[in-house]
Amino acid sequence: MTTTTIDGVRGYQRFALANTFTKALADRALLVLIAGLAMGAFNVMMGPMFVALEEAITEMMEALPEGIMAIAGGADMATADGFYTGEMYSIMVPFAVIYVAVASAAKAFGGEMEHQTIGLVAASPIRRTRLAVDKVAAMVIHAFAAATIMALGMLIGAAIADLDISTANTIAITVMVSLLACAAGGLAMVISIITGRGTLAILVALLVSVLAYAWSSFLPMAESVADLAWLSPWHHYIGTDPLGSGIDLASAALLLILAVVPLVAGVYLFRRRDIAA
Repeated sequence: MTTTTIDGVRGYQRFALANTFTKALADRALLVLIAGLAMGAFNVMMGPMFVALEEAITEMMEALPEGIMAIAGGADMATADGFYTGEMYSIMVPFAVIYVAVASAAKAFGGEMEHQTIGLVAASPIRRTRLAVDKVAAMVIHAFAAATIMALGMLIGAAIADLDISTANTIAITVMVSLLACAAGGLAMVISIITGRGTLAILVALLVSVLAYAWSSFLPMAESVADLAWLSPWHHYIGTDPLGSGIDLASAALLLILAVVPLVAGVYLFRRRDIAA
């Protein structure tokens, strides 16, 4: 290898060291915007829709069995916050934010391993911990940014329709859905580092998220196993009705732990993984 080539590699390594965080942020910025604006637009439309359908929704809620209501997070959809919870924040918004976090984490590690673009940076004087933490921080920002854009859409829709949606409670559900997504992102990170395959990590993390949702939503329909719903992180996200009642600190703390543990484990695994340049 010539001196010029060596200098070029070292120059790239120094550039990568200085830009790992900004690169990780930029890599999924378009996904954040697309998901955030798409769900945000739906949230804007839900405000006027609730006003138009309020009477019919009230009649429907009176006729629905309690078990069916669990699928919509147990929310009273005859109220504005309950309607948003049932229509948007029980399935659509959380899965959109989860996908953003999972794709960000999986592609940042497994995706770069698959394309062999991480080796030069990992082989440089940069500490593996710094590289991993930069990518984790970018994933967390992606999740919170997407959730925030979606929440702004809800506040705009509520303002257009003159609905009483609490700003504080909007922040609460944004934090809770972001923590849920970061937990899924942490799982994707661990899988992608172990397997070196970003797409596989995305699929597995999404499958686990679907199973967690199903566990929380369908178990309450059977009285004999209803008490086991708390084992799902989804129960702690939506079961305390953050949009209607504000943040539940115990549930938020549990979701935070479920997010931090795999993310810390991922950083540890990344430090020890053999990565070829």
